[in-house]
Amino acid sequence: MLILGRFLEGLLASAPILLLVSSAGGYWLSRTALKPVDRITAAVRSISIRNLSVRLPVLKTGDGLQRLAETRNAMLGRLESAVKRIEQFTADATHELRGPLSFTRTVAEIAMRNPQSDAESRQAFADIVEEAAKASVLLEDMLTLARADAGSYQTVLEPVNLAAVVEEACEIARPLADKRHLVLSVSIGATRSAKVLGDFPSLRRLLWILLDNALKYTESPGRIDVSLNAADGAAALQVSDSGMGIAAADLSHIFERFYRADPSRSQVEGSGLGLAIAKRIAEIHHADLSVDSTERQGTVFRVVFPQAIAQQ
Repeated sequence: MLILGRFLEGLLASAPILLLVSSAGGYWLSRTALKPVDRITAAVRSISIRNLSVRLPVLKTGDGLQRLAETRNAMLGRLESAVKRIEQFTADATHELRGPLSFTRTVAEIAMRNPQSDAESRQAFADIVEEAAKASVLLEDMLTLARADAGSYQTVLEPVNLAAVVEEACEIARPLADKRHLVLSVSIGATRSAKVLGDFPSLRRLLWILLDNALKYTESPGRIDVSLNAADGAAALQVSDSGMGIAAADLSHIFERFYRADPSRSQVEGSGLGLAIAKRIAEIHHADLSVDSTERQGTVFRVVFPQAIAQQ
């Protein structure tokens, strides 16, 4: 009985240690076994329509995980091929439509100037010219996005003075702001020498899209403020307005193509592609484009360029 009692005491004393060792061993085995799953999960989460060429890691284990990874890679290959065909079709269709549309507009302009045409016919031709001009802008926007998606958006990045970009874009926007009785304020100051690696026309288009958006959605009397600041090796370009603002539910979608927010904003003319193009231009320049907005108070767009170059 004495031996049995000591055995039980020893067993009870060693039970916590055995439990701890077995738990640690089980945890180590589970983590080791789940590491391939974690790698596959991380890889899947990192894949989007922008990087469909990425493939999942395949371990030659001969088990279900290998078959799952190979099946997913085959699926990604099919998706990549389908997306490329869609992008190519969009680019080709947009390019081919430019010719007929330009011809239609030219014929309508000539017919509109015909002195033998009656007033009603001239008005019809004027409407055709106006709609053809809108369609041309839409086609150019679609072609820009299609080229960017296909990786053929050709830009040569070189040192660009952001102050010059701001001044040129705001010079174009100021007459429109005056016409709509809006105050356009520009603040550059000590950042006049700040430069970034970029493409001047593309950066000007990016800023113009943000200015155009502010002009459309700001009612008189209102104001638009453009500021440029540089600090800690980064340059920040900001466009804020006192317009109608954007609903919180729409903020996460405004950079999507053809997305239009609530009906009050949809009454404003536009294709819904401008901010999508602005986002792509920012990405090409390795910049971060963000938005902050409050309904009936205004909107702030901010573009941060991480690599500002101070002029010597």
